[in-house]
Amino acid sequence: MAKNSRRPFYAEYAWAFDLLIDRPVRKECTTIAGWLVERGVLPGAELLDAGCGTGRYSMELARRGYIVQGIDLSEELIDVARRSSHEARGSVSFAVGDIQQQPARRYDAILCRGVLNDFVEDDGREGMFEIFAEALRPSGVLLLDVREWEASSVRKDREPIFRKSVDTDRGRLTFTSVTQLDRENRRLLLSERHTLVDENQERSSDYQFVMRCWTRKELESGLAQGGFDRVVFFGAYDGAVDAGNTDRLVAVAQLSLPAA
Repeated sequence: MAKNSRRPFYAEYAWAFDLLIDRPVRKECTTIAGWLVERGVLPGAELLDAGCGTGRYSMELARRGYIVQGIDLSEELIDVARRSSHEARGSVSFAVGDIQQQPARRYDAILCRGVLNDFVEDDGREGMFEIFAEALRPSGVLLLDVREWEASSVRKDREPIFRKSVDTDRGRLTFTSVTQLDRENRRLLLSERHTLVDENQERSSDYQFVMRCWTRKELESGLAQGGFDRVVFFGAYDGAVDAGNTDRLVAVAQLSLPAA
């Protein structure tokens, strides 16, 4: 059994991320592109995919005409994204990068999916909205999603275990995640295991980490402090799903113009 200093999902098993986490990427990007167009960010605009993972959303938005830069801290996930991008249509590039650092240029929009759940300390959470604002051009659009605390706690209390197995060219891979609740601090305490079985051996990698969920009030406060307005909340990347109907908060916000 292997002990890991880095989350195997982002390192040792980055190659299997898309197999284990199946998302309706094309459908969700249809909604994302629609929100961008509504806010005046049209195809041809420059978009930052902050915490892009394997790059699925970056490549789909590039296919729709956006110029997309994807960044992620994981070299392994970026390697997967770069290999996949050889067959991608449109303008898309990937680099290892930290969303907490100011990018070299500004963008017309930023997409940040799920990453803010990993910030568990107050200063890190609050500071991200100013960083997003500095990375955007005037009237730039921010799209993000986080785990909403109340609904997440109900769901994980009811369904604390997630397990999925897939057959791969490297063997049978089983991923198991067990969640405990830290109600006082609105945190999820997660224990993950990847187990890969082939003809010759079985090996497992374990990892434990913490996520801190958000409330709508906290998210509204952070966006306001960052200078964002015209904030709209949804429960998913589907304009028909209202906030409060899922365990997610999806926010679409726009950077305020300075007063004349």
